[in-house]
Amino acid sequence: MDLNIAEICVKDRLAYIGEYSYPSLFDITKIRQSTKRARDYMANEGNAGVTASAILVSSPMIKMAANFYIKVNKPKNPTRMFTNREEAVEWLQQFKQKTIE
Repeated sequence: MDLNIAEICVKDRLAYIGEYSYPSLFDITKIRQSTKRARDYMANEGNAGVTASAILVSSPMIKMAANFYIKVNKPKNPTRMFTNREEAVEWLQQFKQKTIE
């Protein structure tokens, strides 16, 4: 994922959610690599409309990349990595009351 793709993803997500903010599940199991500019963007401007982020990973390589993103890029909202979708959704439930600002 490069910066252009990251910006398109965020633009489309914001157009879909409108003026509200939500806890969000990001399935990155198919992403092979991302650029530093894309990671920086996603950690900051890319978090618009997101109250919390659960990042779903599958392979050890993607897990390492997601861990790096969380520790180095320091997203501005609560962010955790998961290998199980149900656990990720359960963790996000605690942020539901903050969805409408």
